[in-house]
Amino acid sequence: MWHLNSFHIQILLIELLFCWHLPRRSHFWLRLLLGGGLYVASLYLIPGGYFSPFLRIGWFTFGFLAMLLLSAALLWLCFDILPKQLVFYCCVAHTLQHIVHCLGRVFTFSLSISSRSLTGQAAQFVILLIVMWLGYYLFLKQTKGSETADIKNTALLLFAVASSLIIYVLSYWTTSRETDTIGVELFDAFSCMLLLGILLGTFRYSRAERENLVMMHVLRQEQAQHEMSRATVEVINRKCHDLKHQISALRSMDSPEEKERSIRDLEQSVMIYDRFVKSGNRDLDIILAEKNLLCEEKGIELHGILDGEKLSFIKTEDLYSLMGNALDNAIEAVSEEEEGKRIITLRVSAQGRILFIHVENPCSKKPLFENGLPLTTKSDQEYHGFGMRSMRYVAEKYEGALQAGWEDGAFCLDIVLPLPENTSATQGK
Repeated sequence: MWHLNSFHIQILLIELLFCWHLPRRSHFWLRLLLGGGLYVASLYLIPGGYFSPFLRIGWFTFGFLAMLLLSAALLWLCFDILPKQLVFYCCVAHTLQHIVHCLGRVFTFSLSISSRSLTGQAAQFVILLIVMWLGYYLFLKQTKGSETADIKNTALLLFAVASSLIIYVLSYWTTSRETDTIGVELFDAFSCMLLLGILLGTFRYSRAERENLVMMHVLRQEQAQHEMSRATVEVINRKCHDLKHQISALRSMDSPEEKERSIRDLEQSVMIYDRFVKSGNRDLDIILAEKNLLCEEKGIELHGILDGEKLSFIKTEDLYSLMGNALDNAIEAVSEEEEGKRIITLRVSAQGRILFIHVENPCSKKPLFENGLPLTTKSDQEYHGFGMRSMRYVAEKYEGALQAGWEDGAFCLDIVLPLPENTSATQGK
């Protein structure tokens, strides 16, 4: 129990509690077992432990800070985590651990017992469990699925780091140079609780900001869908108007050659309505029918090799987000290409229990990439980058992956999804 009450082990336990839901790096368990074992043992391999002369400057020791930094390095080794997220979780863990330390000392001071006694150690361990449960209830219970702390307010995060360091230094000064009392420990714990409130408020603010972004994206998507539907109706109306004039002209024609040519033109006009309508997936047929009308209007060729039945396990709204965004991005990209290069290729196929979705289109200028996704060149980067991120979210929702790339003047988007046992489920669930 004394080992579990050690500072660096408590820090690691709290950090793992908060980071357990994050994406993990390859060979996670091997990294955690080897790195964690070395981390836990490292303190006992250093003469003097936290108070090693190698980690001291005068009265001040960097031992506790060194172990906190090592725990951060272990998190970086095991989890796919951004630097700001790493700083955030380390600050939360340090603040909670310090609350455990202060309340433990309040308990031992109240009973006039040693903190190293069995009762003192048991009390601190119980306090650790209670504080970890409260941390889970206040923070993790509010997250949704694999939601992470997307911290964007750098100034507020730096303030939290500075506050954490000040609390650490003043606490060590009090215990080493001043008279330590119940009042001092309670005030120390209260300061940590205020800091914890700032940290959790930072998380709630970033989440509210992200939810507002989602709502803005949804509203703009609805507006774009309305405009797209209106454009589709205009294309259909224009086609019908042209067909009416062609039929009238056909009736007045006497030459068999002219009639034959006019009939071929009519066939060409209605050919568009026969494309991509038998993919095997009703929802995909609707998406492709609408996108194909837009492609025909913009002079874009849309080619597909489709096994749509394999998409039946994807919910309708997710399929629209996945395929609709992919084709919209491709249509927007090739619209800027010269005629003859406006071609989009879509392939949906399965190999074994793996489904492959491939979208390819010409792209003269190589885009910039970040984390496997292209960066938008538009001014409203938050909004326009959201569509691609939402596609990756849908892919990961079905335990798959999405990757984009550019090679030899072609932009490629690849989505890989594992097929469930039953892939012939009813569509549009």
